[in-house]
Amino acid sequence: MKSKKEKLSPQAERTKHHLQEAYIELINEKGYSHVSVTDIVQRAQYNRATFYLYYLDKPDLTEELLSEMFQQIKRTSTERYEKGADILTSAMDADSFELISFVYDNRSFFNLCLVEDTIPGLHGQLPQAIFEMLDEGFTFEGVGKGDINSKPFKLYMAHGTAGLILEWAKTGYEKSPKEMTDTLISIVRSFAAAFRVN
Repeated sequence: MKSKKEKLSPQAERTKHHLQEAYIELINEKGYSHVSVTDIVQRAQYNRATFYLYYLDKPDLTEELLSEMFQQIKRTSTERYEKGADILTSAMDADSFELISFVYDNRSFFNLCLVEDTIPGLHGQLPQAIFEMLDEGFTFEGVGKGDINSKPFKLYMAHGTAGLILEWAKTGYEKSPKEMTDTLISIVRSFAAAFRVN
């Protein structure tokens, strides 16, 4: 198996992406515990030897998939801003906040949160990833006197955001990404006047 840090060729990256996509589709269809390596390679139209070039087993694929998706959550929320930038929440618009667009573009993955027999621990990992993004990426200036940069408050924000995302998924993404982003921005404005990118 290749080291996770080793730079892969574009073809290898495509192959891994196809294997991950097939895995996500299969969990959505029949549940995590019923998906085998054979199922994954048949759906992705590769052979088992190709799978084992990149992954030790299903748990190894699972770990990398979760790690990549949740690292992306952190990146999409901070990469559009320069470090040290101060942003007024009153100046935010749908283009200021890319988390919701990322969720929408990766609906098949986030739908796994709605599957009863899903990846073990997945439900806790979404709010944890959002919490880490808030905790590491942003310092908020509150509207009132409370400490909105405390761990409890950022956990509250993270779980609330994850809850809104899951409710959106349950509706079949009925609202547009712009409408959902506007909703989140209005919530942020209710407690934060500005934020700094760490």
